[in-house]
Amino acid sequence: MIDLIIADDHVVLREALCELLETKGKYQIVAQASDGEELLSQLRDTSADLVILDMTMPKLDGLAALELMKERSEGKLPPVLVLSANEGQTKVRAALKAGARGYLPKNAGLEELEFAIQSIMGGKTYLSPSITEPLMNGGQSESPLENPLTVLTKREIEILTHLADGLPNREIGKMLHISTRTVDTHRSNILKKLKVKTNAELVKLALGSGLISL
Repeated sequence: MIDLIIADDHVVLREALCELLETKGKYQIVAQASDGEELLSQLRDTSADLVILDMTMPKLDGLAALELMKERSEGKLPPVLVLSANEGQTKVRAALKAGARGYLPKNAGLEELEFAIQSIMGGKTYLSPSITEPLMNGGQSESPLENPLTVLTKREIEILTHLADGLPNREIGKMLHISTRTVDTHRSNILKKLKVKTNAELVKLALGSGLISL
């Protein structure tokens, strides 16, 4: 059983998410918070495995709460998965810099949410494929020549993200609803386009381009 704290100022959405996760039988909601101050208070009194955090909240927003959690953590606070309607690259980068271990848009499906939770609980960082492309581009001012990943298609970027996170081809295929052979083909094309030979080199490129974060 994974113990969760969910922080979101939208009461109806928060309670619906809690109910949805609890019906899966693998998650227990140990606390809820409607703003960053309440979240920090809950963290002082409640033990959890993971925090699901909205970025836009009153009193103390998600980013400020993340930064305070990082300052006070001493390695004892749970990892944070951001679930936010704000998918701007500035917010995403700021959240990752502040210590978030994952970032999902609020319109993500339950399957992806569960996958993100499992990835983070497994010690990985998870970024939704829907935000990796703009994050990878790094803003309009960046020259395409400065980012080698601009030669990839959107689907190849999705697959590269998962490869860089260490997922096997079969698992990537299942998540993206494509065959393992198709994933193999995409991986081969990615290696050729980027002129590399191993997954280790792919990880290095993904990290250097901001596609994933340690």
